[in-house]
Amino acid sequence: MKRIFQASLVFVAICAVLFTACNNTPDPGIAEVKVYDENNLAQSGVKVTMFCTEPGCIVRREGKTNSVGVYTQEFELPVVLRVRAVRYDTTVRTTGLQQNVITTISVDSLCGEGFVQVENDEITSESITILECN
Repeated sequence: MKRIFQASLVFVAICAVLFTACNNTPDPGIAEVKVYDENNLAQSGVKVTMFCTEPGCIVRREGKTNSVGVYTQEFELPVVLRVRAVRYDTTVRTTGLQQNVITTISVDSLCGEGFVQVENDEITSESITILECN
């Protein structure tokens, strides 16, 4: 009886190993976008947009870089995406006296673009340098 129990445990273990070894389902691909300024310093809080440029492709993802200047996103299928990174710096300046206050708002923007090709089971990195927008 003891041998039958041991043999059945070995059989179950072998079946489990064979079943997991035959699973060829690919894991999602990961796009990792790193954003830097002109001094090569990582930029946090930059808006990153990834989107398709091919006809019939409707993928669009948006987010912001984390504290170390990185934005990551998973994709189930292989895809080539255009990547756009934009940071808006707003400055508000108030001048004048109580009755004649003038508020001036100025917006500076920094932009960068690139492409990322995402494949299953891989992490694909793209570094983007943001400079003054034209």
